[in-house]
Parts: sequence; C-alpha cells; structure tokens
Amino acid sequence: MDVEPQRRRRGRRHLDPGAGMRFGRLAADADAVSAQRRFTRAAGDIAALASGEDAAAVEQLATAPIRAMGRIAQSSNAVFLLELDAPDPHRAGQPMRAIYKPTRGERPLHDFTRNTLHLRERAAYLVSAAAAMGVVPPTALRDGPHGPGSVQLYIHPGDEPLPESAAPDLEAQLHRLAVFDVLANNADRKRAHLLVDGVGHVWGIDNALTFLPYPRQRTVLLDLGGSDLDPDDAELVRQLRDGDSRTALRAALRRLLSATEVEAFEGRLEELTDHPWYPRLDDWDGRPFEWW
Repeated sequence: MDVEPQRRRRGRRHLDPGAGMRFGRLAADADAVSAQRRFTRAAGDIAALASGEDAAAVEQLATAPIRAMGRIAQSSNAVFLLELDAPDPHRAGQPMRAIYKPTRGERPLHDFTRNTLHLRERAAYLVSAAAAMGVVPPTALRDGPHGPGSVQLYIHPGDEPLPESAAPDLEAQLHRLAVFDVLANNADRKRAHLLVDGVGHVWGIDNALTFLPYPRQRTVLLDLGGSDLDPDDAELVRQLRDGDSRTALRAALRRLLSATEVEAFEGRLEELTDHPWYPRLDDWDGRPFEWW
C-alpha cells in the first residue's frame, strides 16, 4: 500500500491547550518574570544569524536613537511607528522607520503564554534568516519608550501596481512564505499580513502568533495543502535541518521560546524535510471573516 497519498489526504487533528495551561493573575506575573529574563538574555544577541544588509539593519533597529514615535490606531495590541536616526536600507535619503511592539501593550490570549509575543516576532525573523528565506523583515529587541519590545524594519509598500508578468514570481514567493508558516506554526496568516514592496518582494509581517507546541496553523494559503513544496524551497528546508546554521538557530530560539516550543519547531523541521509537502489542514481553522 502506498502510504504517501494517504498522508497527504489525511487532515491534521486540531489540538487545544490542555489543563496544564495557566490562567489568572499569578500566572500572568510568573509569565512576566520569565519573559523579562528571556528578553534580557536575547536582547544582547543582536545580529545572530543575520548577514550583510540585514545585520546592519538589525543593529540599527536595536541601537539607533529614536527621533519620533506615533501610535498606530486600530490594532489589537499597542503598536507604534518609530523614526530612527539611521538611513532606510531600501529608500535612499529617507530615515529608517520601525514597527515597535512593547510587551506592556500585548493583549492577553488564552493559548499563548503572556508577555511573549514580542519574543515570537524576533524568533520568526531568526527562522527566516537562518533558512535564507528572506520572508520576514529584519527584527530586533530593544528597550524602547514604553519598555521592552520588538522592533521590525518598516517596509514601504509599493506605490504602483506590478505588471502582469510579475505574477509567477509573486506566486513562488507566496509558496515560500507558506513554507515558513509551516515551520513557525503560524496561527495568524491573514491577507493583511502579506505585504508587497516597491520591487515586488513579498513580506510576511505580524508574526507574533507563532511557535505554539501543538498544531495551530491558520492561513489564507489553504489551497496548497497536500501539494509538493517547490524544489528550491524543499532544498532550503533540507539545508536548514542539515546545515551549520541549525545549531546557532536552536541556541537563539532557546533564549526566546520555551524548551517545548523549540522541540516542537525542530519536529516540524524534521517532518517537512522528510515529507516535503504542505500539510492538509483540518476544517477547524478559526479564520475570521476578513481572510480570503
């Protein structure tokens, strides 16, 4: 019997957190202490796994003086736009801007450990960088005007529509982003979290709801379920599993996530390497109505 087609057809059972999940004020206080310790350990590791232009951008995100700050309205958590005393790496003559998400502005969620969303934003960038995927903008940690949080390079969206000839490349980039979402177990890939810049590069932003240790992938890219990874993407996954960057990534993730979450990530990496196709998600995916 050929088990591969059966694996592709089989839906992945949805799992909610069990009775061991902590709730209440004492749990929140304990989580805050743990998150602060993780922030302190990870914040000094500024340019881990970044290279070239990314390394310079991450350094500036973490250390450049802040010139101005404005609140971004209509976000579920407190989010701010910073203007830094550094040049924008993508737009000559313009200052660097960054999306700042302080810990104290994170809305508590029942399925994610409290005060950890900023750490997950940084972890998402590290996976993208280690795998040479280039799908998450440079992201650092810093103690900003409202306390510790994540700072991510602001990506300027394209001003003009892309030509029809760009469609195949955009499609390939979306496929790669979907690979990243499998590895990160992204529970919040809305259409609004996909951004195309002025040169046609597709970025995945808002990556805070990631790295749960049980299946919770929710994505607009559901049609890919059961299909093969593009060969180039499968090779990036294999290189991440077997290459030299895996040890450094594991160490960096352990400073940001729980041991269980890191172990689960490595399990997904092994599974996707051995079986390079997109998982077919179950019917319960929790998508809000603004998803396509």
